[in-house]
Order: sequence, then C-alpha cells, then structure tokens
Amino acid sequence: MESALALDIRHLAKLDQLHDGARGSLTWSSGASVSFTVTLQGDIGTLTLFYTAPDRDTGERKNVACAIPLSSLPLHYGGYRWYMHCPRTGRRAQILHKWNGLTQFCHRSTVHPKPTYASQRISGSDRIMAQRWAIRRKLGDTSSDLFGEPCKPKRMRWRTFEHYANRDAELAERESGYLRRLIGRLQGMR
Repeated sequence: MESALALDIRHLAKLDQLHDGARGSLTWSSGASVSFTVTLQGDIGTLTLFYTAPDRDTGERKNVACAIPLSSLPLHYGGYRWYMHCPRTGRRAQILHKWNGLTQFCHRSTVHPKPTYASQRISGSDRIMAQRWAIRRKLGDTSSDLFGEPCKPKRMRWRTFEHYANRDAELAERESGYLRRLIGRLQGMR
C-alpha cells in the first residue's frame, strides 16, 4: 500500500477544490503529479485527472485522462460528504489508489493479489522486536540492546519507567516463547 499514490477526496475538499470548474494539480512526495478538473451538477459530478503513465505492453509513457464519477450524501447536521466512484467497479470510496503498472486510479479491492501494508508482512518475532525497539526509542535509550533491561532516562518518573520496563519484560517473554516453539518445530523436522 505504501508504494501506491493515494487520491483522497477529503484533501480536495480541504483545499476548497470541490466546486464546479475547479482546476489544479496535486503533487505527492514521490514527485508524481496529477492535473485535475472538477465538473459538478448538484450532488453529482466528475473529477477528471490528467497524467502520464507507462503503457503495460510497450513501457512507453502515454497521456492518460481518467474520469472519476463523484457523488455526495447529505449529512445529518447539514452539508455534504463527497465520494469518488472507482472507474473499474463503481464502488464508492473516499480514497482511490494508483499502483505502478496500472493506468487508472482505482479502489484497493480491485487489485489482485490484495495489497498489504508493510506492517502486515512482519513475522511474529520481528513484530515483537520492533515493539521492544519502539520502547527503547520512547525512553531515549541508545546504549542498551534487547538482551538487557532498558535504561531509565534522567527526570523520568520511576512509575512511568517501570510501566515501560514491565511492558518490555512481557514482550521479551513472548519472544522467548515464540523462539522456543520455533526451535521445537525445527527439531521435530529432523
């Protein structure tokens, strides 16, 4: 998911770009940019995106004009909430994504295999170690390792430090149990 460009309709609304005849451009931190126009007629409309994308077959960059239908629903206390509709499925969404290799922005459910976040691909022991390192970073502890207990920073209350140290001890116990089970499975494979 992190590698995809995310187009968020709420961001356009925050920039006050959801009105008839609005034109502008969006730029992502990766350097990708998209020009857009908005056409509205009451509570429906179209967001048209203009950008270049590589052709799947030839790899050459080609100009793409992607028309995304818009609709809005009234809110209980006044106003409207705008939604985009996926060009592939018509599914209503506030965020559409564009991955490398695809020419259109689409809902994430249309991509197969389903995209995942990097944190979803971390194994059990790696996740535990990441949590233990996060505790060390919160404490500002740059000198200890995961084999010992964390170091208490100056001016931190002992009660707060003990909370973090107890959480670290729980995680260390879970990690050692995980590793014991893994070693047991590996020995059983002989």
